[in-house]
Amino acid sequence: MSGKHARNQKTDPANTGESTSCERHNRPKAVAAALVLAAVCALAAPATREALFSLLSRQKTASAQPAAEEQAGEKDAGAEVDKGAADPKENPAAADGEDKTPLETGAAASMATVTSDAGITSCAPEGFVDTPTYQNLESAVATFRASGYDMGFALVDLSTGRSISYQADKLFYPASSCKALYCTAVLETTGGSAASASGETIQSCIVNSDNDAFRSLLKTYGYRTWGNWLSSYAPESAREAYTYNYPHMSANGMLSCWKEIYRFGTSGEAGSDLLTSCLAQSNHSAWGGLLRDRYTVWSKPGWYPANEGLASTATADNGIVFSDCGDYAVAVLTDAPSDFDALMPVLDALNAAHGKMCGGSSKLVLASRGEGAAA
Repeated sequence: MSGKHARNQKTDPANTGESTSCERHNRPKAVAAALVLAAVCALAAPATREALFSLLSRQKTASAQPAAEEQAGEKDAGAEVDKGAADPKENPAAADGEDKTPLETGAAASMATVTSDAGITSCAPEGFVDTPTYQNLESAVATFRASGYDMGFALVDLSTGRSISYQADKLFYPASSCKALYCTAVLETTGGSAASASGETIQSCIVNSDNDAFRSLLKTYGYRTWGNWLSSYAPESAREAYTYNYPHMSANGMLSCWKEIYRFGTSGEAGSDLLTSCLAQSNHSAWGGLLRDRYTVWSKPGWYPANEGLASTATADNGIVFSDCGDYAVAVLTDAPSDFDALMPVLDALNAAHGKMCGGSSKLVLASRGEGAAA
């Protein structure tokens, strides 16, 4: 194990073999640790991640245009990422795009909570931080920060509790990404009756990021609904929400809200079908554009190009990904001025990291776009 990581590990002497959260750790596996150590010695630099890619995700309302942000106008997030392709020679362990480093990811895997020198905290199987997949995530964050932008993110596997985070308590302007939260608050608070009373408005608010629809919902259901709901899931944002459409939020707070969206969306409660239908076809979603050709993705992006005091620059995308190895919630908030091109490699690296630590695909989507890009 590299000496640059500070580790705090707990073990579960019971070793029941059941799925565990990162608060319960199983006994370390000596053989697995040895395999990890041997594999680390052969690692090379992570592959580059850029590829020609349209951010517009698949949806039924493909002709819809992004609405203006509250104070000025949201810039279209449908710009393309710079052309490029990963060179598999840069990472022999991932020559076909998949990180082949041995890693025990089953329910009995030994778990480690690690915060790297780069400030990324992971609660994942022992050896995860020594894989090319993790190193690629660190590189993606460093590249984003080198552009002069700041960010915070939080990801959690909803079955195992395995997680990754970075500056997750720092507040950012969420822009329109918070509209999904308000619509959830309205549907839950009204017992689902808002689905029939305001269904079209909710759909326009989430799918098209329509600001007029958002203001209409606020006028109908009020700021108290907003503040009260956030008090339960993101209390650091609640006070501002009683008077403001777009309260500043942390990645941890946003993640907590999306965990509630997941619960409500999979509960079968009144109004949940409308919500999930809208989230699954949200326009201009980077998460959707990255993964909807592979998985179901519920998401809501937000972006703002200028800093006008309370309304700061922002590029954000948050949601639920129903991946090949388990459902995960993820929140990514930044101060980048409407720059999804810069954000995409970080999202790609986060998805690959989830796959690596949970036993699914660790391929970088942008590097493998030759297989077919999302429309």
